[in-house]
Amino acid sequence: MEEAGVTTGISAGCWLPPTPWPEHHRGALLTGTGSVLLRGPPGSGKTTAVAAACSRLGLHLLKVPCSSLCADSSGAVETKLQATFSRARRCRPVVLLLTALDLLGRDRDGLGEDARVVATLRRLLLDEDPLASCPPLMVVATTSRARDLPADVQTAFPHELEVPVLSEGQRLSILQALTARLPLGQEVDLAQLARRCAGFVVGDLCALLTHSSRAACTRIRNSGLAGGLSEEDERELCAAGFPLLAEDFGQALEQLQSAHSQAIGAPKIPSVSWHDVGGLQEVKKEILETIQLPLEHPELLSLGLRRSGLLLHGPPGTGKTLLAKAVATECSLTFLSVKGPELINMYVGQSEENVREVFARARAAAPCIIFFDELDSLAPSRGRSGDSGGVMDRVVSQLLAELDGLHSTQDVFVIGATNRPDLLDPALLRPGRFDKLVFMGVSEDRASQLRVLSAITRKFKLEPSVSLVTVLDHCPPQLTGADLYSLCSDAMTAALKRRVRDLEEGLEPRSSALLLTMEDLLQAAARLEPSVSEQELLRYKRIQRKFAAC
Repeated sequence: MEEAGVTTGISAGCWLPPTPWPEHHRGALLTGTGSVLLRGPPGSGKTTAVAAACSRLGLHLLKVPCSSLCADSSGAVETKLQATFSRARRCRPVVLLLTALDLLGRDRDGLGEDARVVATLRRLLLDEDPLASCPPLMVVATTSRARDLPADVQTAFPHELEVPVLSEGQRLSILQALTARLPLGQEVDLAQLARRCAGFVVGDLCALLTHSSRAACTRIRNSGLAGGLSEEDERELCAAGFPLLAEDFGQALEQLQSAHSQAIGAPKIPSVSWHDVGGLQEVKKEILETIQLPLEHPELLSLGLRRSGLLLHGPPGTGKTLLAKAVATECSLTFLSVKGPELINMYVGQSEENVREVFARARAAAPCIIFFDELDSLAPSRGRSGDSGGVMDRVVSQLLAELDGLHSTQDVFVIGATNRPDLLDPALLRPGRFDKLVFMGVSEDRASQLRVLSAITRKFKLEPSVSLVTVLDHCPPQLTGADLYSLCSDAMTAALKRRVRDLEEGLEPRSSALLLTMEDLLQAAARLEPSVSEQELLRYKRIQRKFAAC
C-alpha cells in the first residue's frame, strides 16, 4: 500500500478517500477487466455517481478530461494516453475516470476516425492483465454521445451502463434533498414543481435552484426592504438566506426551458384548457379516445392496441395547435412543440440528428406529446423534394424509423398538423404511424361559431348589452377560429382607442376595466374578411374526401 501514498501529490484531479483499500473487493477485481462505459446526457450525474461509488468502496479517483488529451497530432494524443495510463498504474488501487470519451478517436476535422489513436486506446483498455497486476487498474469512461464513439473503442468496454431517465418521484426526491436546508415559502409545492420539470436531469435541477435563488435575490433587492439596506447589510441578508417563493421557481423554470434549443424546444405542460377551445366537439372526442384511453387503461398497451400518431389537417387558423395543447393539459402530459422547418440544418447529418434528439427528449419527458407543426415541410414525398443532397429524403426516413420505435415506448404520442396532407410522404400515413387522420374545418354553423367566440371573449370584460349572437349575424357565414380571434382583437383595439381619447379629453372612465361595447364588436364585424376563400374551402373539402376514402 506504499504506492497509494504517491497519489497525494500527483494532481488536484486525484482524490484520496479516507478509507483504505478494502481487502474483500480485491478478489472480485481479479476475475476480469474493470473497464466500464457510462452513458447518459450531460448533467445526468455520471461523474458524481463514479465519485460516490469510489467513496463507498474506498478507492482513489483519478479524473482526466479527454479534452486535455486532445492534441494537434495523433502521436501527441498517443503519448498523452500512454502517460495517463502509466500514471494511473503507479497509483493503484485507483479508478481512472475518462470524461467525454467521444472527444477521442476523431480526426482533426471531426468527420472520420483517427485509426492510430483508436488502436492505442483499445490496446490500453484491453492489454491490462488483471492476474499480472494486483490490484488491477479500473477504467471508467463517460460519454453523452455514445453513437459518436468509434466501434473499436466501444467494444473494448465489456460493461456498459446507462444513467436512467429520472422519474417524477426521483425528481421530487432530488428537489427535496437540494432544498432541505433552504427556507421555502408556504405556497411552494415541490411535487408540482417536480411534475413541471419533466425531462430534467440532475444538473438541470441544480441549475433550477441556482436560478431560483438569483430570482429571489433580485426580488428582495427590488423591494422596499432591500432599498433601505446598506451594501454590507444586503450581503449579510444574502448570506443568511431568504425564502424562495413559488414565483422565484416559476421564473427560473421559464428561463431554463427557454435556454434549451429553439429548434427542438423544451417539453413543458401547457396552460391551455378545454375552455380555451370552442367547438370541435367531435374532434375532441376522437383525440381523447386515441390518447386518454390508453393512459387510463394500460392493459390495452400490453395487447398492442395502440395508435402511435394523429394527423390534424385542414385550413389554417382552425385551431390545430391550440387543440393539441389543450389535449396535453387535459391528459396531464408534457408538450413538446416542434416546427418542421426549424429542424432542417445545412450540415450533413445534422437534420437527422435533430429528429433523433426530438424523440429522445420526448422519451425523457414521458408521458409526452410531440407536436409537429407544418409537418408537410418536414416530411414531403420522397423523390420529389428536388434537393441535390437528398436531405429531405433522409429526414423522412429518420422520422419513419423513430415512429416505428414508438411501439416500445408506451407514454409518447405524436400529433402532426398540416394544411396539405396530400404533400406528405405516403409511408407516414400507413397504419402504425400517423394512422388516424382528423379533419378540422371552418365553423359553418352559428352554434359552433358561438362556442368559439364565447371561448375567446370569456377573458374580456363585456358590457351587459353585448349579444354575441347578434354580432355573429353581422359576420360572414364561414369563419375560422383565427378569424373570430381577429374580430375580438380589432374590437379590443377600438375600445382601447376610445379609452385613450376619453383620457386626453379629461373625461372620467365609467369603469376601471376596459369594456367591450356592442358598437366595438359590430364595427369589427363589418370589417371582417374570411381568411379562407370559397375556392380554397372547396379544395380542402376535396382533400378531406380523398383521405376519408383511403
